[in-house]
Amino acid sequence: MDTEEQTATTTTHRRGSKAARRGSESAVDFTAESAAEPTSEPTQEREYAADQRDAETQASEPEETRGRSERSHNSRSGGRRSNSGRSNSNRSNSGRSNSGRGGQRRNGGRSNGSSLSPQQDEHLIAPPKYRKGSMRITPLGGLGEIGRNMNVIEYNGHILLVDCGVLFPEEEQPGVDLILPDFDYIKDKLDQVDGLVLTHGHEDHIGGVPYLLRLRPDIPLIGSKLTLAFVKAKCEEHHQNPTMVEVDGRDKLKVGPFNLEFIAVTHSIPDALAVHVRTPAGTLIDTGDLKLDQLPLDHRITDLVEFGKLGEQGVDLLMMDSTNAEVPGFVKPETSIGPELERVFSEATRKIIVASFSSHVHRVQQVVDAAHKIGRKVVFVGRSMVRNMAIASDLGYLHIPEGTVIDLKKAHDVQDNKIVYMCTGSQGEPMAALGRIAEGTHRDITVNEFDTVVLASSLIPGNEHGVYKVINKLVQKGARVVNKDSAAIHVSGHADEGELLYLYNIIKPKCAMPIHGENRHLVANGLIAVKTGVNPNNVVLAEDGDVVDLYHGQAAVVGSVPCGYVYVDGDSVGELTDDELEKRRILGSEGFVSCFAVVDTDRSDVVSGPKIYLNAMAEDESDFEQVRRQIIQQLEDAMMQGTKDTYKLQQIMRRTIGSWVARQLHRKPMVVPVVADIAQDVDASGRR
Repeated sequence: MDTEEQTATTTTHRRGSKAARRGSESAVDFTAESAAEPTSEPTQEREYAADQRDAETQASEPEETRGRSERSHNSRSGGRRSNSGRSNSNRSNSGRSNSGRGGQRRNGGRSNGSSLSPQQDEHLIAPPKYRKGSMRITPLGGLGEIGRNMNVIEYNGHILLVDCGVLFPEEEQPGVDLILPDFDYIKDKLDQVDGLVLTHGHEDHIGGVPYLLRLRPDIPLIGSKLTLAFVKAKCEEHHQNPTMVEVDGRDKLKVGPFNLEFIAVTHSIPDALAVHVRTPAGTLIDTGDLKLDQLPLDHRITDLVEFGKLGEQGVDLLMMDSTNAEVPGFVKPETSIGPELERVFSEATRKIIVASFSSHVHRVQQVVDAAHKIGRKVVFVGRSMVRNMAIASDLGYLHIPEGTVIDLKKAHDVQDNKIVYMCTGSQGEPMAALGRIAEGTHRDITVNEFDTVVLASSLIPGNEHGVYKVINKLVQKGARVVNKDSAAIHVSGHADEGELLYLYNIIKPKCAMPIHGENRHLVANGLIAVKTGVNPNNVVLAEDGDVVDLYHGQAAVVGSVPCGYVYVDGDSVGELTDDELEKRRILGSEGFVSCFAVVDTDRSDVVSGPKIYLNAMAEDESDFEQVRRQIIQQLEDAMMQGTKDTYKLQQIMRRTIGSWVARQLHRKPMVVPVVADIAQDVDASGRR
């Protein structure tokens, strides 16, 4: 059975009310046969372009993974949607739909600009009233997408939040700075929130914290030392002073009715944690992002012993990272990169520029070590890189040999063959440091012939054009460019299939709910769970906004709540709508046409115009003479038939221009018509 056939024919089983099962004919089933089949080709690790907008003015950058692949698998188990189902159209070159966010909300959706996530339908089946004694889990981000991770856990009127991240905009979202989780579900229950657990310090897990604290500033933030340090710096930029509770691996903490235990895990950022949550309703583990690197630089390995102990006690629901579930085997250790970096550095004859994510402390550590070994100085470039490395160094997570790191201002005094610039921009972001260096617009750093540029990160699908554009410009200037394709200078921060198998076998959960991934990643993770013996009926494939109840050790989707994209646009939060985004896209790609006419509806006559003005279009206004005559004819015909409403006349003008431009110029510009009626002006003047 090939992959497409397998995906199309499998059906997952959900429990709950009959209403919660509607549409189950389009869902996915985990059978023993399907579990043995591979789900897709191996995919490359997806990390956030850590410094998407780092022009040394952006306060923070994305750090981890962002999905940019098409949503080829849109079916969901349990079908708590209506029969309308989900659109199967692919997303063009990106993880998010070009056509907005799935339509308007039902039942009084917000008018502040958030709309349904691309994986949600217009028609949602509301969950039943909370059943006392159950544990309710509602993901507000991170399922069906990679980013804006946030889970809401409820028990008897108390709420525990796990992570609060952001998603970063793509090209079809011009002007958008960040995309937040939809806080609407908890906005009226913020007084019930006992705490927010932060699993690690990447932007897709902590970036939304300042915006949540605007709603309630005193929510306790619970996390490791480095995670809280990154969050504190972020909150200070928003003039916030949050309450923080520092924890470490194997620490236990009671938060309201939630008994928490934290488990050390290895990731691409130090100090990451998983969290075990125990209530009288049952137990769950949220792994956050993790891998099983047995040779991490800080010797802090994923605590399999503790996972095993918790598994022996019984885990009702395991919520595990799905990002690399499609990739067979095991992730290489981070230490494997060091020798390769040393080789590349030793071969360089002039300056070296290394681009990576600004919170990847372990990668920066290896760059610093390689530079020190061959006698080069290191310069941190980019505001986020400088800030994060200062925090990591102060807390002891980054070890810098004395005299190795120097300030950018002193770099001009160092010979080219004695310096390494550690900067942001590994994903081709035009405003990040590397992008400006390639353009020749960076005020301090230039690329010359025989310089070496190292892209020490993965190439995120969807960023290919931007990355190769930067590479070509660097090569054109004579630089030697080294990336993952030509040298082993990057390893993933997420567990591959073999590691996920290990974790399932060690923890032995009764139910599994894959998290942190696009649809295909979640399905692949679910299939891995089935391979290790999890009952297919106990694999819950949820998505953003789904409400999952854990009751008597059984987990099931019981309904869904609206879970939209909330856009941050400058100082506004949630005010930007998809209609306005569509207008921005049109303006950026199709141009602008305005048309002005003066009419006399009493005489059914076009008195003046129409005057047509063009913007961002190659044609001349004189080319529109033909459509002018059509507009006059259409307006006069409408007025003769009794149309006096200027709005209706404007719509006639809009349709006439739009259809003519589409036929003649094969374009769809924004059309802004204006019709003034002198008859109405005369009437109004007479009444006065």
